[in-house]
Amino acid sequence: MSTILVTGGAGSMGRLVVGNLLEQGHTVRVFDLPTVNYEGLEGEPRVEIARGDLTNPSDVGNACGGVDAIAHLAAILPPVAEAKPELTRQVNIDGTRVVVEAALTKSPSARLVLSSSVSVYGDTTPQADEITVQREANPDDVYAASKAESEQIVVESDLDWVALRISGVAVPVFQEPPAEWPFTRDERIEFVHRDDAVSALSAALTAPNAGRNIFNVSGGPTWRMFGEKYVNDYYELVEADPSMAVYQANPGHFDWYQSADGQATLSYQNTPYDRYLEQIQEDIMKMLEG
Repeated sequence: MSTILVTGGAGSMGRLVVGNLLEQGHTVRVFDLPTVNYEGLEGEPRVEIARGDLTNPSDVGNACGGVDAIAHLAAILPPVAEAKPELTRQVNIDGTRVVVEAALTKSPSARLVLSSSVSVYGDTTPQADEITVQREANPDDVYAASKAESEQIVVESDLDWVALRISGVAVPVFQEPPAEWPFTRDERIEFVHRDDAVSALSAALTAPNAGRNIFNVSGGPTWRMFGEKYVNDYYELVEADPSMAVYQANPGHFDWYQSADGQATLSYQNTPYDRYLEQIQEDIMKMLEG
């Protein structure tokens, strides 16, 4: 089995990727800030803790030594990314450059998997064909621009790399409906189940034919719908009136994505939309029972 570095490994998505890799028998080195909570990771079998700052070459270099693959998840996410553009640049762009340079120096044969975002496409309306990775990046906010530039750094490197443009992640737990849904009523949307996104990130680290490719990571055919259907289904689950829903005035970073290539290589689309709805219902029932 391999030794795999996960940057941002103590975060919510990072912990899931770490757990998935441990189940596969790998040794996982968790890199994150010294101030974050490592409970449930520290002292666990085959888990190595590497505390540090992503923008510090020495910290990252120490973390990259002797690894077989790197899952680069650490990033400033919205809404903080929009509120703090300088920090976003330092972490998302400069930090990615530090990771690439450290990997080339310390573990040049390691595969680097970058967690990117479909937001790099920007506004994809008017919507016609599904969005492919050949579509030119056209970021329209701070976070999307940081991901587009991070991709460029990775793609232009001499590493064995994979870039995953992940669509909106659907978390299978009950949450109060947002004050405003991040898409329009008639916008094409295609989320990806949280567990499937984790599977894609994990698989990309070792899949034999994945190297030096960009893949869209989205839910697949069962997840393709329009905004109004997604919202109506959710309101029905929580027994609320869908007429109360407020939609974003302008299109969000959502569409239908060409993901067949990624699915063929990574085999990650394991949770259909109907199963996601069942999981939400199961979570609601647990809450009601106790």
